[in-house]
Amino acid sequence: MLLIKRMNVTVVGAGSAGLLSALVLKHKIPNCIVTVIRDPNEPVIGVGEATVGSFMKMLNEDLGLNMDYFVEKVKPVIKYGVLYEFGKNDFHYTFDNAFDFQSNDKSLPQGFDFEGGNYGYTEYSKIMMNKGKGEYSGAVHVDNKLFLEYLENMALEKNIIFIDDKIESIQKKDDIIISLNDKYYADYFIDCSGFKSILSDEKYVSYSDSLVNDRAIFFRTKTKEKIRPYSHAITMNSGWLWVVDHSQGYSGNGYVFSSKYITDEEALKELEEKYKMKIKDYKTIPFKTGRKERHWVGNVITIGNADGFVEPLEATSLMTILQSIRLTSTVLEYGDKKGDLIERYNKFINELYDTIRDFILIHFCFNDRLDTIYWRDYLKRIDKLPKDGIGYGVLDYYLKNNTHILFTNKYYEDINPFSLDGWFQMYRGLIPTEKDRKKILEGLK
Repeated sequence: MLLIKRMNVTVVGAGSAGLLSALVLKHKIPNCIVTVIRDPNEPVIGVGEATVGSFMKMLNEDLGLNMDYFVEKVKPVIKYGVLYEFGKNDFHYTFDNAFDFQSNDKSLPQGFDFEGGNYGYTEYSKIMMNKGKGEYSGAVHVDNKLFLEYLENMALEKNIIFIDDKIESIQKKDDIIISLNDKYYADYFIDCSGFKSILSDEKYVSYSDSLVNDRAIFFRTKTKEKIRPYSHAITMNSGWLWVVDHSQGYSGNGYVFSSKYITDEEALKELEEKYKMKIKDYKTIPFKTGRKERHWVGNVITIGNADGFVEPLEATSLMTILQSIRLTSTVLEYGDKKGDLIERYNKFINELYDTIRDFILIHFCFNDRLDTIYWRDYLKRIDKLPKDGIGYGVLDYYLKNNTHILFTNKYYEDINPFSLDGWFQMYRGLIPTEKDRKKILEGLK
């Protein structure tokens, strides 16, 4: 009788990245033995989670999510988009199609638009302004504690093994990890240990020259009487503020800023002046922006903050985690028979991170709402947008042609999670008038 060896994968870390990685692996490869090693003395960041429009679809496809059970246990808030207090006027970034309107009761084909308009014209925008009623959108706000409890219970139900221990030593031969602590063996190791990235010493590619923020002050306030079905991004003197409502009776608030421009004490004082209250219960979270040069080396795959982090803006972290582990699981399930998939995986993840970086960058380098040193410096960083990337190509077209996108290249590849529509929504919100477009176009020449 032929005995087939079952694949054994160990995940280090039990935050969102670790639990999602373990669950996707087990869902995609049911016979795989999946073990999660977690350090009981290492807390997760736990600031609450906002997500992108594809999040629930990804959970359903990659975890086999039971939607009703998820809603019952996690009690998420449906998210229809982001309200930006960026640029000259507040604008909506919605998760439905913003370029297929009705104007004067006349239907316009997709790709047509009018100068500067988007308020109240898409279904999600109407909902965000409380002018309509909506159902499932694909994106949610989730309480981090409830979300992790849900994922852990789901993992236990699927017979994923949990071990409480601290990784004290790593036994390696070249790029292959043989064991951890001389007692934990596996065919593959998934590093979800956060910014410490304890299993990988791969070179880190920093984004700090284009994305300068490196700290966040997080705190909670009581939710207003009506929960807002969107995330809120607000321009601050040396960064930006997120406000995310949760159904558990609180709003998560976070001032994301750069320590090059403001101290922690100055940032807290600015927050207290804005909220007109003394903020006593808060958490200061340092972070670095960038990615690993390679994400899969030998039998080690880095995922989550251990692998890369772009910025809290646009809430791309969970999406990136799911995208990475989905592709990893596919390679592990079907094998790398021609010996080139790991190299291709590393290239794809690099391009994914770099595209997200460029998308986040445009939020900053066209936001002229405040005249502070931080924002004046950011207006000069447009040269950090690579001219061979998606973002620059869409920018060039938009500056010359406004938002008629009927004859543009689509840019809907997997490498661009925001779609062409997303790029144009941001450009239109930040650069709304023909005068603005001409001014920036002249500056790019």
